[in-house]
Amino acid sequence: MKIKFLGAAQTVTGSKTQFEYRHQKYLVDCGLFQGPKEKRMLNWEQFYNAESIKSILLTHAHLDHSGYIPKIVKEGFKGMIHASTGTYDLCKILLRDAGHLQEEDARFANQTGYSHHKPALPLYDEIDAINSLNLFSTLPRDVWANLDQDLNFRFLRSGHIIGSSFVQLSFNVPNGVKLITFSGDLGNSRSLILKPPVSLIESDYLVLESTYGNRKQPRTDTAADLAKVVNRVVDRKGVLLIPAFSVGRTQEIIYLLRKLQDANKIPKLPVYLDSPMANHATDVFIDHPEDHLLQMKNGELQEPIQCHNYIPVKSADESMLLCMQEGPMIVISAAGMLTGGRIMHHLKHRLSNPENAVLFVGYQAEGTKGRLLQEGIQDLRIHHQTVPVEAEICTIESLSAHADADDILDWLRAMQRLPEMIFVNHGEPASAQALAKRIHEDLKVNVVVPKPDEEFHIGIDSYA
Repeated sequence: MKIKFLGAAQTVTGSKTQFEYRHQKYLVDCGLFQGPKEKRMLNWEQFYNAESIKSILLTHAHLDHSGYIPKIVKEGFKGMIHASTGTYDLCKILLRDAGHLQEEDARFANQTGYSHHKPALPLYDEIDAINSLNLFSTLPRDVWANLDQDLNFRFLRSGHIIGSSFVQLSFNVPNGVKLITFSGDLGNSRSLILKPPVSLIESDYLVLESTYGNRKQPRTDTAADLAKVVNRVVDRKGVLLIPAFSVGRTQEIIYLLRKLQDANKIPKLPVYLDSPMANHATDVFIDHPEDHLLQMKNGELQEPIQCHNYIPVKSADESMLLCMQEGPMIVISAAGMLTGGRIMHHLKHRLSNPENAVLFVGYQAEGTKGRLLQEGIQDLRIHHQTVPVEAEICTIESLSAHADADDILDWLRAMQRLPEMIFVNHGEPASAQALAKRIHEDLKVNVVVPKPDEEFHIGIDSYA
């Protein structure tokens, strides 16, 4: 067995790990690079020998793990894409929406001339996304399935979003069978609406995320923190913009807002969800009780997830009109890391007004516009325009869907048999190195932080 880190190596996006067994190549995850331009440009590079990849196994549907699939299919991949049922149901929404949004962004760029490319083109379109969905095959969790000779896999619940799973492989070696597990994104067990990750019994090798590997998320009252932000903006008669990932964070936010409204902790002001994808994703969320904690009876939801005065925004024209509307109100829109999408138009209109606020509820990767706002940038470039930042910028880290360093260590300690080697990926260098150091010191496990394109042989005695 050989594994090679094609993405998410010392960075948070672009998850792609290639493994090779008996001269056949496979991918775990196939995600988009996001963030600064030099990272995004990697998406445009030709994937070397796409047709040589036999199959893809997906940990979950977020675009930094699945969003490159339509492009690799466009370039010749014809194998099978294995996923949990929840991941497939979300990919049916996310991949089509990603293609549509890229077409929409290219069209806007050509109309306004803000792009340097003439004409601006999408990375892939909605038709490419639809074509890729025909290659999906679903598998229930906790069931072993054959991938190839002496190579089997299964999915285990990871508690990050609907459908999110650890991918575990078993493969033969001369003296027996070895296990390697890919964590994908690990949930933190503090969600109000998602079931926690399962405990892993054993694994000889582990590819482990480190998004929050050098941080501890606050264990504060998340609802109270959110209420304070909402009420400050309401008092100013402003607009609260919440950039949120359409899958996972959006459902958590609207559920939490509902609870606060019912408890009279915040007023029943209008809450606009400006993301058609998020509206569809909420339906998928409800349809997967194997992953969520909401009350169900005979297939029907027994408690409301949507807040009072909830208004879905459908068309692009409705979205542009909403940008002109006065507060107080809340607008939830994607993309969650300000990497594109409708949220950019809202920011362009709202950032320069001190009555307004931008609330981050998920991780902001290095170099993204979200991270720049968190770091206090005074002017932000949006669609080749300079927008002064006068709005309040807030972050509630406890709303993140990722495990922090303490969560990860606790999850590892619960294993009955620790791995002989852990590969730490999906984290910025400082985060990955800090987690690797802590695991090695606390658990006495061999740890490595792979570099981009670095390859390792496993299943041999070199790490024993």
